[in-house]
Amino acid sequence: MGQAALKKRLDIAHHKFNDVESNYFRSKAGVSGEDFVDQQLARYEHPEPHFIIHDLHLKASSFFQIDNLFVTQSFALIIEVKNIKHTVDLMQNPHFMKQTSPEGKVVIMDSPEEQLDKNIIWLKDWLLRRNWVLPVVGVIVFTNSDSHIIPNNCKYDIVRPRYLTKKIRKMVTIKEVLSQEQLIRLGEELLINHRDYEQKALHAKYNLTSTDIITGVECPVCFEIGMKWSKRKWVCSNNHISTNAHLQTLEDYFYIFGPEINNTEFRRFFHINSKDVAARMLKKLNLKEIGKGRWRRYRKPLSKQ
Repeated sequence: MGQAALKKRLDIAHHKFNDVESNYFRSKAGVSGEDFVDQQLARYEHPEPHFIIHDLHLKASSFFQIDNLFVTQSFALIIEVKNIKHTVDLMQNPHFMKQTSPEGKVVIMDSPEEQLDKNIIWLKDWLLRRNWVLPVVGVIVFTNSDSHIIPNNCKYDIVRPRYLTKKIRKMVTIKEVLSQEQLIRLGEELLINHRDYEQKALHAKYNLTSTDIITGVECPVCFEIGMKWSKRKWVCSNNHISTNAHLQTLEDYFYIFGPEINNTEFRRFFHINSKDVAARMLKKLNLKEIGKGRWRRYRKPLSKQ
């Protein structure tokens, strides 16, 4: 998780630490909410042929991400998931989401209604470009039980996770747009076109420089940052030993600075003195090499699911 990588590598006294920590907990809550919805869908037995895809990333007129996509022969349902507590107002004209705590603290966030609007448009666009004709609808699921939702004329149904499958069951229809064979083909095409989303580097998002970030390899046992490379292994000050601790640290680097690194950046971030040692370590990683000689960079490949 990108926010977690940045949070542990930013000094607690840094003026951006509170922003990073707040976004970290919000992101963590979002993941747990999505997992809860995933569990509900996994236990559900729909009477019609269907498939479910979680965390789908596609490109139409823009890149877009869908939390959960439930597709039958009759419709495609986009499930937008939010894990927000306290009082939540879905404001209209303009669209935004307002969260108010019992103490009166107000936090303004993006509107799930507007996000669902965009995702429906983009998925319809994606389908039409490939000659698929299928109705696309949406629903918003709020997973946090400690919340009071004020819809304010939101045009989409808003449900709790336990009622999501009941909502889907009510959508059962005898009007089939796709054959079972077409449904299978559509599922395969969606998965083939899925691409991991390449997020903006976090240092740019928070306007941070390289000197703001705590560098060094993190110990997988005691979580101390600053392991030393000695005799083909990493050793921390507590004498914990690892041969691959640099793999998680590399993920931290990519989250914070983006998907590319060169030999100089690798040595600085991993506290490696030797250019040759750094080169050998980079060669062993599953990275795409770009350029030659002193201009060579190593890029994390986007995975395809």
